[in-house]
Amino acid sequence: MLEKNHFLFFLLSIFLTLSSFLFSWSGHESYTYLVVKSLSMNLDKLVEIRPYTYKETRIYNTKYYYTDDFAGQRKFFDPMNDGKFPPDPAPVDGKLPAWQILTIYAQFPDFGMDEELNLSPLQSLIGNSQGVRHMRYKLGLIEAFEGDKSFLYFVDMSKEAFAKGDEYWGYRFLSYALHYMEDLFQPYHETPGTFWEVVRSLMDKKTKNLLNNAHYTYDNYLAYLIHYSKHSEEVRNLIINTPKRRIPSNYEAVINEVMMYGYSRFPEVHKHIKAAMGDILIERIPTIDDYKKLEAEGKLDELYKVTKEIIVVMTGTIKAFLESYLTTYAHK
Repeated sequence: MLEKNHFLFFLLSIFLTLSSFLFSWSGHESYTYLVVKSLSMNLDKLVEIRPYTYKETRIYNTKYYYTDDFAGQRKFFDPMNDGKFPPDPAPVDGKLPAWQILTIYAQFPDFGMDEELNLSPLQSLIGNSQGVRHMRYKLGLIEAFEGDKSFLYFVDMSKEAFAKGDEYWGYRFLSYALHYMEDLFQPYHETPGTFWEVVRSLMDKKTKNLLNNAHYTYDNYLAYLIHYSKHSEEVRNLIINTPKRRIPSNYEAVINEVMMYGYSRFPEVHKHIKAAMGDILIERIPTIDDYKKLEAEGKLDELYKVTKEIIVVMTGTIKAFLESYLTTYAHK
């Protein structure tokens, strides 16, 4: 029994190292816009804004679980397009296109609805309940959190809305589901570091800082590539032109494949982030200027190569999921 208690304490201590993560890719709106506007189906159809009338089985931080429509109110900064990308026009006659619903609400789960809740015995050890819903950690034999369940939950909510003829909330709940699917392609949402790095971080603050900041760094890298990088045009075209992939018809199987893929790419991403960023990760999260300098010096080349591969798989998977789902539930 004593050995068992020591082992449990060790497991809990491991999770203490994860206390300050953002738990999300940046750039959800921009990435999702590029995906949905490049689908083979037309999502320009106008959808009437409908009130929220749902009884959900999940609890939220209701201060941040907004149910009003926010179309036309978001502000995006994009140096390539004078702040006009992705577009966010105001509704016309109480309607807006389906692509816009999917775009502007893809970031919504990061606005606080999953914070300050009592969701898991482990959440006090990671510092916030948001990570419980946005990640699915695997570290050796340890598995924790429920990012996959978050995806499946909002797929079901979307189905419910479409089934009763509420296209607005059908698309809006679907955009929430996309958020969690995109999150689970981020390798640091699958594991915080190598096993021995996590163990070492229990006693070494520099290692703990490195792991925390590496996660933030890669979260921010997708938004950097879409908006600020010298490769931005190439990345946008890559997302637009990537064809859909073959995926399982069962959505639980799909999200399991997503998690397995994200987990499999962690060693490469982690290696290249550490090699490119060096001691920066011990001190802080890189700034846009840091990314630009390192990119100009060629130090992000290997990270960019791996990230492009992840973007292709992520984009092909999401396009296949969306076309299958919308054909089945939205475009009857």
